[in-house]
This record gives sequence, structure tokens and C-alpha cells, in this order.
Amino acid sequence: MFTAEMMAPCGLDCSLCLFAHNKEKPCPGCNAESDAKPEFCTKWCRIIPCEKRVNNGYRYCSECPDFPCEDLEKLEDRYMTAYPLKESPIQNLRDIRSMGLEAFLAREREKWTCAKCGGPICVHNGICRDCGDKAAD
Repeated sequence: MFTAEMMAPCGLDCSLCLFAHNKEKPCPGCNAESDAKPEFCTKWCRIIPCEKRVNNGYRYCSECPDFPCEDLEKLEDRYMTAYPLKESPIQNLRDIRSMGLEAFLAREREKWTCAKCGGPICVHNGICRDCGDKAAD
């Protein structure tokens, strides 16, 4: 959890995903090759297979001259409106650029760790994976 490998090209922290919190078969994140990834990530995500990103070797979408593109703006809208806790992929990418990855990950760890037990909190439902407590909005 909260590692460089779990940072998706779009700026989302895969450590916060409901599928990464699955105790039997956790998703290893967007950067990994695995059949443990959810269907949305393998079939519907337009960012992982983005030709511009892949052809130019961009690690993060913020390296692209079209940042933020329409696909990233749609993702931003969903993560800022559809879930109980807010996560801004666009701001995350800006913060990684300005703070550096290690400082960003330290902040993520502090922000998304359950105060009660130290487990990770899920952005999709606001619940700690380990103790089941609901985080404050």
C-alpha cells in the first residue's frame, strides 16, 4: 500500500481502491499485469492503453502536453463527485510534480490511514479495510 507501484498513470492511488482492499485476491494496481484487476481497469479504462502515453513512455499523464485530457477530466469528475471521500487525480499529478513522489506518498499514507487501527481507507466507500470503521467525510 502507498507505494510508487500503486500510483496509476492517471494520478489515482490504487492503494485506495476497493479492489486493492480485497483480502482474498487484491488488485495489484494499474501498473501490474494481473487477472486480479477489475473489469473496469482491464476493459474500460482509456488511460492505461492511451497511445500517446504508451508511445511516448509517459509514466504519468501529467507528462503529456495534452494534460489534462478529456479522459482524465471525466475520471476527475467521477472521483470528486461519485464517492463519499474525494480524490483528485489531476491534483495528485500536480502534487507529485511539485512535491516529489516520496513526499506525496507520505502524505497519502497519512491522509488515507485509519486513525483507529492503521489500516488503509477505501476511497470508494470510506471504510477501513482492516477494522471496518467508516472514515469521516
